[in-house]
Amino acid sequence: MRHTTTHRLRALLTVMAVVTAGMAQAHVVNDLEMRVVINDLGNARVVELRQCTIGSGGTEGFIKQYNLHGMGVGELAVSDETGTQYEVDTPWNVERSRTAKTNRCGIVQVSEGYELCWGIGASGQRTYNIHYTLTRLVNSFDDSDGFIFKFYEPDEGAMSQHARIVIERDSGEFTSDNTRIWAFRYHGTVNLVDGKIVAETREPFHSADEGMVIMAQFDKGVFHPVTTRKGTFLDKVKKPAFKGSDYQLSEQEQNGRGVSSLRGNGYDAGDSSIWQLLWEIIGPLLEICLWIFIPTYFIYQLFSVGSTIKKTRQNVRLFGNKQGEMTQWSRDIPLGGDLCKTSQVLYANNSRDVKDKDQIAAVVMRMTHMGLISLRPHINDKGEQVGEFLVTPPMAKGHSGNVQSDLIALVHRQMWNAAGEDHVLQPKEMNTYMRQYPVEHRGTVRRITELLDATGRSRGSLTADEVRQVYGLKKYLQEFTLINERRVLEVGLWKEYMVFATLYGIAKQVFKDLKQIWPDYTTLAPDQALLMDTDISTTVASYTLMGMSYVRSYETPQERQERLAREAEERRSSGGGGSSSYGGGGGYSGGGGSGFR
Repeated sequence: MRHTTTHRLRALLTVMAVVTAGMAQAHVVNDLEMRVVINDLGNARVVELRQCTIGSGGTEGFIKQYNLHGMGVGELAVSDETGTQYEVDTPWNVERSRTAKTNRCGIVQVSEGYELCWGIGASGQRTYNIHYTLTRLVNSFDDSDGFIFKFYEPDEGAMSQHARIVIERDSGEFTSDNTRIWAFRYHGTVNLVDGKIVAETREPFHSADEGMVIMAQFDKGVFHPVTTRKGTFLDKVKKPAFKGSDYQLSEQEQNGRGVSSLRGNGYDAGDSSIWQLLWEIIGPLLEICLWIFIPTYFIYQLFSVGSTIKKTRQNVRLFGNKQGEMTQWSRDIPLGGDLCKTSQVLYANNSRDVKDKDQIAAVVMRMTHMGLISLRPHINDKGEQVGEFLVTPPMAKGHSGNVQSDLIALVHRQMWNAAGEDHVLQPKEMNTYMRQYPVEHRGTVRRITELLDATGRSRGSLTADEVRQVYGLKKYLQEFTLINERRVLEVGLWKEYMVFATLYGIAKQVFKDLKQIWPDYTTLAPDQALLMDTDISTTVASYTLMGMSYVRSYETPQERQERLAREAEERRSSGGGGSSSYGGGGGYSGGGGSGFR
């Protein structure tokens, strides 16, 4: 029993010794700050500030730069927290001892690329300031310029707890107009901040498969890269990078149409004169003008002439003249009194001839004639006589199949509900009622909007008789005071005329003219006079549309949150910045691992 206990104690002490030794040898990258400054030619100067806890094991730190695709790495310089500038050894000997490497650095060229190395020196809390260049970071493509580069890749045993990369121009700023950005392989964000690209982690790295891959796309002219690659940035860089990520290509990009640039096939920086540089810009534009704009102009002119001829022929067919003007009066109520069909004719001929407010106001006036609502005078707080509606119970629900009937039924039911228990409706109550229950009113508002839609007819489908009825009555109402016979029609017919005058948007002028030639009309039709004097139909229509607009735009907190999330995702996928994608990022340059050995 005692023998077994002794063996167990020795085993425990052995394990503790191994763990303690392992802890003593561990290295930790507590924080990584990287600054990347890109010059006009697309070359970059990189400064890395690594705050580390150095253990007792290993001899050197390293940054592997593999998979460079023609890029170059050089001009290594390293210093530490003491301000000591490290000596550069050429070549760097990786087999030396820790002491021999102290305060020294160098670059090793291998088959995969380059390794930037420095001696780790003493253990404890250390800060390494590492400088180096990356040539040809930015490449020129047919549509734009850009890069995708893995700026940091952790190696086993030296995972950075936090990392932040700031990428900037040595002259000028990045803006949302000329720059689009994405990031991959880490949990964090990438954004444009004060004219710079800022990528930052929000979780420590846990795997050598992670890293900080940044992809940036620039409009032509932001840089003048020395390296030109065939193809578009979309096809050569963006699509491979998006594969396996949670970014989404736009519909245009999926169809092969990416972001265009005025720079054509790229710009080759060299010893060009100012005139050569200008020609690089002007030449492609002139070529575009010759091969696209000029033929397009002539095609447009042909279509324009054809469109003019077609319009003239339709004017002659519908109005009897080339100008498309109604020259004859009509006293008949058009299209059997159907306001919706009349609106379709007006819209088909000229969309500006019909408005939602006039349609609803005409429907309200028609409802007074049908006995669905009745107008009564009311004295407001200012002592002014205004009108209010007494609303009768609504008709049965259901679709009649007739647009006008369904529209009247829906508006009537809304007025009844808005009027409340006293069944007296004041115009503002239509807006108030809809704003109180916006979600519940969505279906009704959608249906009213559909019924108000007057786009069901094309101009080519109109007949001359339909146009004569609709525009003939409008002309009669506009000019009836000029008619020599000046005969006075019955009150009932004039009430219907006023409904259509409201639909045409000319009710006030028509009523003014009517009182001029027939002063007794206001006595014979006091309700009509009150309707027109108070303009209550139009007022109710205005408040109804205000309520409908509110219902359409209203969002519940959850809907707003979902919309903002969708918009943020759209901006993010289009390069506006946001959270990084843990997956994707294929096709990058750089990487290979970074840590201590």
